[in-house]
Amino acid sequence: MIPDKKTDSVVKFSESFSKERELIHRQMMSSVSHDLKTPLAGIIGSLEIHDQMKEKLKPEKKQALLDTALQEAYRLDNFITNILDMAKLENNQVKVKNETVDIGELLQTCVIQLSPRLKESTVEIIALTGIVTANTDPTLLFRTVGILLDNAVKHGGKPSHIIIEYGRGDFGQDFIRVRDHGMGVAESMKQLIFSKYTRFVKQDTQTAGTGLGLAICKENMRLLEGSVTIKNHADGGAVFELLFPVG
Repeated sequence: MIPDKKTDSVVKFSESFSKERELIHRQMMSSVSHDLKTPLAGIIGSLEIHDQMKEKLKPEKKQALLDTALQEAYRLDNFITNILDMAKLENNQVKVKNETVDIGELLQTCVIQLSPRLKESTVEIIALTGIVTANTDPTLLFRTVGILLDNAVKHGGKPSHIIIEYGRGDFGQDFIRVRDHGMGVAESMKQLIFSKYTRFVKQDTQTAGTGLGLAICKENMRLLEGSVTIKNHADGGAVFELLFPVG
């Protein structure tokens, strides 16, 4: 029998696709496992020490252990929320509901509500063009800004100083910029960071988390008919910019 080159090609493509899908699945499971177990280990470890040594520990040490457990609980909650959000996005379950939104008020509320996670950070909100209102989905925009603030805390140095600028651009679009003062982002990573499960690696080779949150940012901004981009600031740090229609 003469080999069917077309059939052979299809079989090879199918095998290649299966291997690629399996690789992606393994990477995904590795990322999810790490980011679920790491904060959970911090919670358990802090509470175990607190419980076993509570009679011997000084009050400030007890409080430090409880603070660590709480911060790790926030971290775990945030990651689980990311997983659920991505599942909704992938299944087209997110419906956009436009409202008239004061961007400055939304940013202030976001910082206040996220204050437990921003505990040691300073956040500066700067209006570049006065009061800005937009006809957009406040829930999606709020969630997107929250993810960028979490990212700035994670990668912006300790303690982190975060600057949020907002205003109306020259082309009839509103913008929000979130700047940290960390190491910035390598040129080769500027597109990859918006892909699901992309990991950063710190200089000490410890894993610094996944890019799941930034992938959600990208999808949220697509739903808002806008965009999210990244660049490095001339004076150091990364700047994420959200662009979205006025309405």
